[in-house]
Amino acid sequence: MTVHFTWFHERFRMLPPDATEETVRIYTRAYIMMLLSTQLFGDKSANRVHIRWLPFVANLNDMGRYSWGSAALAWLYRCMCRVANRNVTNLAGPLQLLQSWIFWRFPSLRLSGFEVFSFPLASRWSAYLPPNDGKEQRVISYRLTLDRLTARYIVWEPYSVLDVLAVVHPEGMATGVVQRLEVSTVAGAIP
Repeated sequence: MTVHFTWFHERFRMLPPDATEETVRIYTRAYIMMLLSTQLFGDKSANRVHIRWLPFVANLNDMGRYSWGSAALAWLYRCMCRVANRNVTNLAGPLQLLQSWIFWRFPSLRLSGFEVFSFPLASRWSAYLPPNDGKEQRVISYRLTLDRLTARYIVWEPYSVLDVLAVVHPEGMATGVVQRLEVSTVAGAIP
């Protein structure tokens, strides 16, 4: 069962100034549900919030105990497997996560005009919308670039760049946190 995103957004867009602690928790749950349904585990509708997330947000203290990165990666793999079918034309899933992962590690595929670093890191390319014209030519160009790719053109440790260190809090770069950065920054949450 799902609820329209617009209803969720209108209902929980602005926290009342006189909000109680319980109201803050309710709005937090709603926000997390919107992030889960639209950013990490989005489907092709892209306009529905699934109520299947209710049990996961019931106790906010338990949220950190779930392996959200593993779940998002599994969902992305599932969506990519589905799109490989002949009759499927649209890809669903955490595409901003995939796009960010590609652009961070393969500089030759990056677009010009996206050199500014900000936090969350994945927001760097959030405004990218490729034009519909020339799609076939872009695919050919990307394939050629990938065919010519060698190990020296891959950025193995993208978060060690000084520009990244300038916008990410030092605690965020601590051992164990860096692995969570990719998933959590796509969702817009701070790890």
